[in-house]
Amino acid sequence: MKKERVLLKRIPGALSAVLMTVSAVLYWFLNIRSMSMLLFEKLDVSEIDREILTTTGYPIWKDYIITYFIMLVTLTGLIAVYFAAFNPKGRGSSVTLLCQLCTLGLSAVVFKSMLENKCKFLYDKKAFLIFAGCMLGSLIFSTVSALIWLRRSKKGRQKELDVIKEEREKTKIAVLDRCTLTVGDIDFSPIDSLGNTEYFDILSKEEIIEKCADADIILCNKAVIDADIMDACPKLKYIGLFATGYNNIDTEAAHKRGITVCNAPGYSTDSVAQLVFAYILAYSTSLHDYDTSTHNGQWIRSSAFSYFPYPITELKGKNLGVIGYGAIGRKVASIGAAFGMRVYVATRSKPENCPYILTDVDEVFKVSDYLTVHCPLTDKTRGLISRERLASMKKTAYLINTSRGAVCDEEALKDALDNGVIAGAAVDVLTAEPMKADNPLIGAKNLTITPHIAWASYEARSRLILLVAENIRAYQNGLPKNTV
Repeated sequence: MKKERVLLKRIPGALSAVLMTVSAVLYWFLNIRSMSMLLFEKLDVSEIDREILTTTGYPIWKDYIITYFIMLVTLTGLIAVYFAAFNPKGRGSSVTLLCQLCTLGLSAVVFKSMLENKCKFLYDKKAFLIFAGCMLGSLIFSTVSALIWLRRSKKGRQKELDVIKEEREKTKIAVLDRCTLTVGDIDFSPIDSLGNTEYFDILSKEEIIEKCADADIILCNKAVIDADIMDACPKLKYIGLFATGYNNIDTEAAHKRGITVCNAPGYSTDSVAQLVFAYILAYSTSLHDYDTSTHNGQWIRSSAFSYFPYPITELKGKNLGVIGYGAIGRKVASIGAAFGMRVYVATRSKPENCPYILTDVDEVFKVSDYLTVHCPLTDKTRGLISRERLASMKKTAYLINTSRGAVCDEEALKDALDNGVIAGAAVDVLTAEPMKADNPLIGAKNLTITPHIAWASYEARSRLILLVAENIRAYQNGLPKNTV
């Protein structure tokens, strides 16, 4: 029964193909006949016709060009209509309709010339009208066929959407680390709509195994998902990250088990770049020192309208070193350039059309007045901010790390700050988070520490939820993106 319905739906396409064939063959026959009369004088052609053929002026030659173009279009349309008849959902249908419309439009121009006796090389108005009628009929049947298959295609997509909706109703989504994403200000409904969602705050490994044992999807920020957890969650097919970095996921184990892992790139680019320059501007203007001294009454005691015992420097002309040239690195570099800074970039792979000075990691430590790190944590970048590289920096240099804590040797950084090897630093990330009481950076001179907040603007967190939801939606549709 289903096959019979499919065959019935193919009938308009088949009729269109037949009429197109008749139309194309007739038109080619008329034109070949006309050319034969023109080329071979011995054919039985009346003197009047011979005179018309041999003394053609511009209007007639214009029509010749049009009619030869119609021959080409009908041939193209003829090929396309057969493709459309066998594969209505392919491109043949649209090409066919375009060729048929072009043919009818140009034929109208030629027929007008025939009526005005400017073009008689076809010699047979009746045959020409039969050709045009067949082409019009073919166009009508092509349109009907295209509409039928378009409607069928929409029904097919709707059926797929229904299947996806049914699967979502059966999908269990376990959201870990919820407290790291919101203080009650973030809307999680985009994720809630994609399955049966259950939220948890910080869990131990054993608690994750207990709570996620029947989860199809796990979403997390910094929770470690290793092979043991994957084995304890037999239904698990997808791990989504509320982060760009994914060093907390055993991706090799996930790939072996057929589990898709997706991260969330780009959501915090503006937010991180903003904090980087908050550090730089606060340091270059001695903002904290002036604020503290004013609150302590120093301005009240000042005899002058202004006092400036703490250094204030312009960013223009200073060297800004950027390690890592991903989205955040590029944004920071562009802001630095807007301030008039000379930007040096050190990155693993040479970027195309980079408007800044490209150099290597060791050199960027040496030349930078301000050095900011934006690379992922890998075996190669672990300990990248080393004692040796800190020693190579200018004594007036300022270091910023908003990437990952383990990129920096924290003991070496403390010694560099306390001993005046560099002038100052700011870190938003530590090797162990939350910060431990014995962290070596506590009490270091000229150091600003923030609790991993560069990514955490309201706008960035809102974008993050939408991006994670979109990742899940793409996975459920069978086209996963941002996979790692």
